[in-house]
Amino acid sequence: MKETRVIGIDPGSYKTGYAVLEIHNNSYKLLTSGTILAKKKPENLKKIFEELNTVIKDFLPDEIALESSFYGKNPQTLIRLGEIRGVILLVSSINDTPIFEYTPQQIKSAVTGYGWAKKEDVLEMVTRLFQVTPKHQDEADAIATAFCHFLSR
Repeated sequence: MKETRVIGIDPGSYKTGYAVLEIHNNSYKLLTSGTILAKKKPENLKKIFEELNTVIKDFLPDEIALESSFYGKNPQTLIRLGEIRGVILLVSSINDTPIFEYTPQQIKSAVTGYGWAKKEDVLEMVTRLFQVTPKHQDEADAIATAFCHFLSR
């Protein structure tokens, strides 16, 4: 079976996590992960675009696993996440890389076995599964998103 690379993305207004997994048969390896930190618009959209595009050019993933947006209490947050999703869709289109979306519950269930797990539980399981210590929760969530995609294949 051919190796497949997937980039997991956890979109956020100020912190967008990413992680690249290499998948071969029933095994996986974390190649890179990190968090794109951005503060002001529209510069943050440009920064997210450029950094995700660079990761995709460097690691050539075959697929993108994306945490889907959910409606929170603040409509402004949903609007900002929509803008980030637009950037991710553009990066996907430019690089001809298909997107697969997963709900937060699907991702948490894949990593912890419980769809309503706390963020801390996701961080702990990512640390155990990949022997890494993510600097930000968004990075851990991106690793979990990529792992969810691995399990869904």
